[in-house]
Amino acid sequence: MSRQTHALRGWLIQRFSAVYLAGFLVYLFIHFLTRESHGYDAWRAWLAHPAVALAGAGFVLALVLHGWVGVRDIILDYIHALGLRLLLLALSGVLLAASGLWAVRLLLLNAG
Repeated sequence: MSRQTHALRGWLIQRFSAVYLAGFLVYLFIHFLTRESHGYDAWRAWLAHPAVALAGAGFVLALVLHGWVGVRDIILDYIHALGLRLLLLALSGVLLAASGLWAVRLLLLNAG
């Protein structure tokens, strides 16, 4: 794979994930403005709905991918020492993956 193809893929991931994140946040904003009940039970029941849980999982995935591409590009652009670069990439990847799995776990526990 060429560097240009790799860069294009990262650019596309950032753009598509940004559009999804923005759309989901607009949906959340509208949802909470139009609902009368804002209690814990209403919030939990809404999150337990399969469509909302799936959209939430998509939000988490888009957030992790968006964050990974951004952090990866910053590290590759500004950290020139190879050992430090690899360490920071590994730590960032582990942190983002763990955060994403934790968020999806919360969504699944709420649905169950």
